[in-house]
Amino acid sequence: MKFPAFSYAVPATVAEALELLAADEDARPLAGGQTLLPILALRMASPGCLVDLSPLSELKNIVFEDQTLKIGAMVTFAQLARATAHQANFPLIYLALKHVAHVAIRNRGTIGGSLAYADAAAEMPVVVCALNAIMVIAGVGGARRVAAADFFTGHFSTAIERRELLTQIEFPISDHTWAFEEVSRRPGDFALVMAATGLRMRDGQCAEARIALGCVADRPLRAPAAEAFLSGKQITEETAAEAGQIATSDLKSHADIHASAEYRRKVGSTLIKRALLRAAVEPRL
Repeated sequence: MKFPAFSYAVPATVAEALELLAADEDARPLAGGQTLLPILALRMASPGCLVDLSPLSELKNIVFEDQTLKIGAMVTFAQLARATAHQANFPLIYLALKHVAHVAIRNRGTIGGSLAYADAAAEMPVVVCALNAIMVIAGVGGARRVAAADFFTGHFSTAIERRELLTQIEFPISDHTWAFEEVSRRPGDFALVMAATGLRMRDGQCAEARIALGCVADRPLRAPAAEAFLSGKQITEETAAEAGQIATSDLKSHADIHASAEYRRKVGSTLIKRALLRAAVEPRL
């Protein structure tokens, strides 16, 4: 199909981009275009103006400072994967990147675009929730910082207001060991279920656990009851399996043409167990 009619703007700065969005209620930002352009072609959206963010170099930086990895919203998956200097301190990001779509998508798709689109089957939303990331959202009146736990408000829905832009993602460094597990029909396909786990161990016992699930609800979920259960325990087959059961026992998952709700609950429990056992033996880099 053909695109609907729209105007096209190429701002030189983030401030100019925000002014363009503020001036036109029907304007939409264009990041990598890996999602928005197919939607336009299918006539599922009809924005009045596309504001192209691709020239904005200020949104393409990857900086580590103050024990925080700061990733610009226009950094592509491929660009981040090449920034291997940060892999030792932020292994979960790089574990998840291996599961993101295909090479062509990773070359054009952006971290910020994926997060702003908020597809429940995408990897980056799970990663930012597991790592307690902060999302920097800018508007004409200034910027605000939103915790990942409060950023996702539903399927394809976030805390970004109209006329605002996600400009940066801030990942605080952690001393956890991490594992990431995903099930999809084929490598590169959308996930059916995914799980990320982080463990901070002390004297052979879990001092702190983080568990995040994706593609089981309308947004990524943490599992606080399962995290609390693991505190002070050794990570064994039994405790990992019980944590998986606790995390998914009250899960109100969804069914679609790809998987049933029961499948997502069972597989989610299994992936949590597998990821916990892997994180428990993974050396801290």
